[in-house]
Amino acid sequence: MKIKLKKSILSAFFLFLLFLVPISPVLAGNSDNTQLEQLLQSIIEEKSNIENAYTFINVGNFFLENELYKPAQEEYKKALEIDPFNKMALVNLSYALYREEEHDEAFEILTDLTVNDTANAHAYYVKGLIYKDQRKIDEAIEQYEKVIDLIPNHQQLNAELGQLYLDNHQLIEANERFTEMGYSQLRPNIMEKITDYQVNAYCYLHLGNYYRNINEIEKAQQAYQTATQFKNDNRSIALAHFYLGEIKLSEQEYEKAIIEKILAQRMYPLGEHNFTFNTFAEAFIEIGDMYYHEANLPEALNNYELATNMGSAQDILALAHYKKGLTYYRSQDYENSLREAETALSLNPDYLSDQQRLIDLLVANSWSKITGNK
Repeated sequence: MKIKLKKSILSAFFLFLLFLVPISPVLAGNSDNTQLEQLLQSIIEEKSNIENAYTFINVGNFFLENELYKPAQEEYKKALEIDPFNKMALVNLSYALYREEEHDEAFEILTDLTVNDTANAHAYYVKGLIYKDQRKIDEAIEQYEKVIDLIPNHQQLNAELGQLYLDNHQLIEANERFTEMGYSQLRPNIMEKITDYQVNAYCYLHLGNYYRNINEIEKAQQAYQTATQFKNDNRSIALAHFYLGEIKLSEQEYEKAIIEKILAQRMYPLGEHNFTFNTFAEAFIEIGDMYYHEANLPEALNNYELATNMGSAQDILALAHYKKGLTYYRSQDYENSLREAETALSLNPDYLSDQQRLIDLLVANSWSKITGNK
């Protein structure tokens, strides 16, 4: 850790104060002059102290680079005698102590430092190194994760964290870390061996995600299918069904996609994961509109039906049922027209407020046709 003292700002400030001294009699009386001289003297002393502290730090860094850890410790301690709260000296001293396996003393310094400075990535890193040497992998991972939060794109740190995950048999996290840093091609068998350590829905779900990311779709489907056979992890099972449905959507096997989506919904409320199906539902409504305006009512109805089966958002479902109602009405199927219009109103009356009068008219006309009343 090379630390260079930047003197220019202090020097400029010092010269600025020297410049003030000759004109101070014009600005103030003797009492003020005395205070100014005292202030100047204190700043000179402080400047001198800082210079001396960083002189010792720089010498310590020289020893540290040459793996002379004991002499480095002495220099950092000299710096701390001058400036007890110097973070550079504290972190570098703790690292020198760590290299000499004086873990307790190093850890005491680092603990005090991170209590007062929660954004000190270097301190967390040295704590992680200590825990790693002591084979306390969980604790080491915790410290490394704090470092990554502060320095997210550091290649070496991410690689070291990924290796810690591997050592701790956290293969999913290891794979995610290596993938994020572009190392996935170097570790092709990480996820493939995951079930050697754990056999459950969660692991097969992530194994499926791994295969899907590398475009091994058939293997991804097999992994997702296996995930759905487990019990006691409804969320992972629901996600496996959902991702199978997404694959079926991409393959234009819409009926199978709808089945997987329904199975996912029955298993666990996935919320934001329904985005893909809602998007497809809106697309089917637009396709249905195209056929409707071309008077191809069977195809229009088929697409609106797909939309009602795929959509999850109430506004989309309401619109799809409303469109179905119009299509049935135009086909003179008044009973189904009435049912679809009432379904649309029950799903989302506020969203359809602009179409309320039209729907009410549709319902009234359909009802009159069914009952024979006018």
